[in-house]
Amino acid sequence: MRLLAQQVLGRVALWSTLAVVCATGLGYAYAWQLSRDRALDQLRRHAELQGLQEEQSFSDALAHLELFRAEFLRRYKDQAVDYGARFDAMYRVGEDGAVRLDPSYFRGRRHEDGRYAIHTTGFLGRRPTPPDEDLRRRAVITTDLVAEFGPAWREPFANLHASLPDNGLVIYWPGVPWGLQAAPDLDVTEGAVIAGTRPEANPGREAVWSGLYFDKTARQWTVTVQLPVDDGGRHLVNPSHDILLDDILARLRRSRLVGAQTLLLSPGGDLIAGPETLSVGDQERGILHVDALDDPFPARIHRLAAEHFQQGHSAHVMKDEHSGAYVVFTRVKGPDWQLATIYPAEQVAGAAHRGAAILLALGLALQLILLVVVGTVLGRRVSQPVRRLRDAADRIARGEQTEAAVADLPLAEENEIGSLSRSFRDLASQVEQRQFELEGTVEDRTRELAAANRRLEQLTRTDSLTALPNRRAFDDDLAKLLSHPEPMAGLALGMLDVDYFKPYNDTLGHEAGDQALRKVADVLAGQIRRDVRCYRYGGEEFALVFTSIAVPHAERILRRILEDIAATAIEHPASPLGVVTVSAGLAKSYDPDVDAASLVRAADRQLYAAKASGRNRVASS
Repeated sequence: MRLLAQQVLGRVALWSTLAVVCATGLGYAYAWQLSRDRALDQLRRHAELQGLQEEQSFSDALAHLELFRAEFLRRYKDQAVDYGARFDAMYRVGEDGAVRLDPSYFRGRRHEDGRYAIHTTGFLGRRPTPPDEDLRRRAVITTDLVAEFGPAWREPFANLHASLPDNGLVIYWPGVPWGLQAAPDLDVTEGAVIAGTRPEANPGREAVWSGLYFDKTARQWTVTVQLPVDDGGRHLVNPSHDILLDDILARLRRSRLVGAQTLLLSPGGDLIAGPETLSVGDQERGILHVDALDDPFPARIHRLAAEHFQQGHSAHVMKDEHSGAYVVFTRVKGPDWQLATIYPAEQVAGAAHRGAAILLALGLALQLILLVVVGTVLGRRVSQPVRRLRDAADRIARGEQTEAAVADLPLAEENEIGSLSRSFRDLASQVEQRQFELEGTVEDRTRELAAANRRLEQLTRTDSLTALPNRRAFDDDLAKLLSHPEPMAGLALGMLDVDYFKPYNDTLGHEAGDQALRKVADVLAGQIRRDVRCYRYGGEEFALVFTSIAVPHAERILRRILEDIAATAIEHPASPLGVVTVSAGLAKSYDPDVDAASLVRAADRQLYAAKASGRNRVASS
């Protein structure tokens, strides 16, 4: 029997080896071509994703500038506000004759109305006469908007700035005091970047994208997008974003394929990003055109791009015959740039060879597995498969997984034993799958129920109007605090009530009353921390619970809250004070046996005392 098995196994080995060698030889060329096509398809899809990534940044930039334009025109047309009167307090004429924004705006400055400005500089170039009233007004509005919007629009842009056609510029740029460093005789309107916003160069008054240029003040390679803002035919200001070449290259490096190179080009041939190293001569030229570079490779890529887009292709793989590299072009909407992803031919060939080599290795591995399986099957007897089938049934009965239990069954045999083994495996797998699905369904429903209960519990503890914890949350939290008091810490309860709230509702309506309650709640929410808790107690009444180290400072905190609410300046025609105010009553207790009702009554009495003594004040026991 062993001799017969060896003879059969030898013949199987001979014919299977010949079959594997022939199949591998015939399929190698096909596998090489298939792997090459897959590598190029991956390159094409990756180039499309890179184009969409860059396009998103530019779309965000345009949306920012449109918002800046709308807000600037709104403030500029509001003649009721004398913006120009603030100019002398903000700008200083230096010894060099240039007018610059006070350096405190760069270091950090808090305005009287609570606004905070930082990293902001302004520059008005040297001029024979002082700025007129309109320029002063535009400069102040521009400074306010740049300081307000700049921090929110920090990423992915280097800065936010706005140039004035009267040779001025205001810029928010963390770490770069541009306006303080600019030369006094600098004329920002002379450069090619800002020249594109003039009415004669841009009659449609659309957003303008520059090519890549070297900002000599900031010492950075930069791309700028600007949006001219006009009013009645007058050119007022140009809000702008700078995108640093270093940032563009960093994004492209993070997302590109290994071994690939990327170039960003304008349709006219200006180089936006890449190659990663530029000669000293290139850097001195400012805005770069591919025909002026020392390296001829970008110029060849630009010619391929022109051919590509003239033919109306989308993301299509082309080949640079000079270098043999594969190139994929995609268009970046907005600035209408051309993104070229270059993949060296050896990278593509290497991927194709690896794919074919994997196929060869798989073929040889398959042959080896086949020989082992055939030898094992020939050496087995009928009794062994039957015994293994019985053992598999016992293992499944003990709770083992089907895959492990049937691993030793003769599933490959084409006889009664093999058919029975396969049927047994399929039946066991189905039973196991049904059990797994049932357990998964139970777990999913349990999680959903728990999540729903948590959401319901949160809703029942939150006031829908103010988003503060409601009366139920107050009662629960106060009861917990009183049932587990902190030794020697004490507890303080503040009750607040909006003054003259019913006349406010009767005069301005319930919608205005709701809005006023939200603003009061916003002030209270700003005081929430671990030892200060705020609640909407009911109607126009709120409650604050002070614990731990906040108890001794409770009255001071309440007085600050009253001041902050009054400072919001919510107009109240029916109040003698003219604005919405609140009165507060404070009750403290260091008695560990005090109950919630007594503490609330004590705080209410102080609240009534505060109202009786004139409102907009704190009364404490």
